[in-house]
Amino acid sequence: MSDVSKGEVWIVVLHEIMMHIQKFVDDNPMDYKKKELKAYTTGLGMVAILCKRMIEDIAGENRVE
Repeated sequence: MSDVSKGEVWIVVLHEIMMHIQKFVDDNPMDYKKKELKAYTTGLGMVAILCKRMIEDIAGENRVE
């Protein structure tokens, strides 16, 4: 693991979270309808955006090092 930086590990973890988020949106395991579905997908979308921004930040830091 010494060849891999902490940032690179975090990028993989965050990407995996984003993939799970997409699966939750696609599957709708709680069978939400109408307003609940909109809130559910919006909330998950916000988390996905946060993960994406964190990946961008980490990738930018890795380029500087």
